[in-house]
Amino acid sequence: MKQWYNILFITILSILYLVLVALWISIPEELTLNIAVSLLTSVLTLTAIYINRVKLSIYYQSHYFKKLQEAIVFFGLLFCLLGVVNYWAYKHPRQMDLSVIKINSLTEQTKNILKELKGPIVFKMFARKQESMAWMALIEFYRSEKNSLIVEKIDIDVRPDLVGDYQISDAATLVIEYNGKRQKVTERDELNITNGLIKISRPQDPVVYFVQGHGEPDINAPDSEGIKLLFEATKNSAVDIRPLNLLSTQEIPFDAKSLVLWGPKTSLQDSEINLIRKFLSRQGNLMVALDPDLNGDRHEKLRALLREYKIIMRNDIVVDRKSFVNGSNGSIPLIDHYDHEVEMTKNFKGQIFFPLVSSLEIIPDEILPGMPGKTYSVVSSTGFPGSWGETSLKEMAAQTMSFSSGADQPGPLSLVLAFDGPNNRIVAFGNSTFVLNAYSKFGNNYAFFLNALSWALGEDRLISFNLPIIQSEPVFISAPQLGIIFYFSVLFSPLVLFGLAIFMYRRKRDK
Repeated sequence: MKQWYNILFITILSILYLVLVALWISIPEELTLNIAVSLLTSVLTLTAIYINRVKLSIYYQSHYFKKLQEAIVFFGLLFCLLGVVNYWAYKHPRQMDLSVIKINSLTEQTKNILKELKGPIVFKMFARKQESMAWMALIEFYRSEKNSLIVEKIDIDVRPDLVGDYQISDAATLVIEYNGKRQKVTERDELNITNGLIKISRPQDPVVYFVQGHGEPDINAPDSEGIKLLFEATKNSAVDIRPLNLLSTQEIPFDAKSLVLWGPKTSLQDSEINLIRKFLSRQGNLMVALDPDLNGDRHEKLRALLREYKIIMRNDIVVDRKSFVNGSNGSIPLIDHYDHEVEMTKNFKGQIFFPLVSSLEIIPDEILPGMPGKTYSVVSSTGFPGSWGETSLKEMAAQTMSFSSGADQPGPLSLVLAFDGPNNRIVAFGNSTFVLNAYSKFGNNYAFFLNALSWALGEDRLISFNLPIIQSEPVFISAPQLGIIFYFSVLFSPLVLFGLAIFMYRRKRDK
């Protein structure tokens, strides 16, 4: 009877040890439960030793106990060695993303930003336990890229004092601390976290003024003809957007990093042109988009201003019969030709489209007077052959467009041009409507605009991530799930196999 009692006692004790290991691995934050189970297991272990003290004293002097001591020392040293290796791996993480579209890793833009930040970075995750799991999996991508990153998890139910100190209002909020400054992020995606890093690493957001008052798309209009979605996407890219009426100001504000003249329908006055010219002369940057209008040209003065920078913006309509949106008869070209030497399209992939776009051209001049070191780039263009710049309104109306030698410009044609001078940058588009609210589902159009704006600002790290619009997400494994995987694969399975091996050995020996 006593033997069965001992077997039962040892079995219960073994189960408690397995449970104890599983608890510390799966839910280490539950200290009360884990410590209680640890104390119970320790008390039962000491009780078992006391009850069997006579047998154990004999066993301590045996040859088998000496072998056991040697094995314990060996496995103890091995455990310490593995612990050191594991700690080194934690402090210097490495990972490989084998997915085709790289959804389980950070973009190159984010990696470059992390490299630029030299001081210590602290991520403080304010959330309940269940809400923080997906966040922590994403944050782990950042820590694997920058091993000096400090990550702290703060349960908002356990630490209401810190919630008040940090003024946390959302249930799941990431607080980024860098150089004594704080930035809050409430949207769980790479774009918002990285833009949070950008904002906290500089004195202020660059200011961009959108010119209004000439029939341009309204930056606050939610209808299909407005650009409110573009306005919000630009703000989310860490840019301060402000409207500006050139007729009601004597000078473009000096805090303007860039001026955006986007799709004006009426002509600009001489005073407005002079304001833009003065802004460019004081090292301002410009983004300009003009839509074609074969009924007449209202923008001769603005085109003349751009000619001063050797940029010709024609008033034609590009037709591309090789690559175009179905049903457009070539008047809405699909573009996938980019200059990958320019930072704004260096890693840009995918197609964009321009509804009724004009062609652009660089005046062939080796040296721009007073501007040595200038460079021009054809950022995007049509293919060749099969494209031309149509100038006949009659043919466009009848949808019978055909190339007319001498009247139409043969392809390939430039649709977006970039001027990189010693003092400023200019990006010119032959169309403005490709980023209207009506095209909100075409993410590449928006990404292209944001990349161009970032380049015009001279802030190449203000980027939009060129990831496909897909439903797939990284596979996030929570800490308890990792603990259970470890518990069953590293502890339980080997113990079962070890016990089975002992059973088979004893069975064979008894025979």
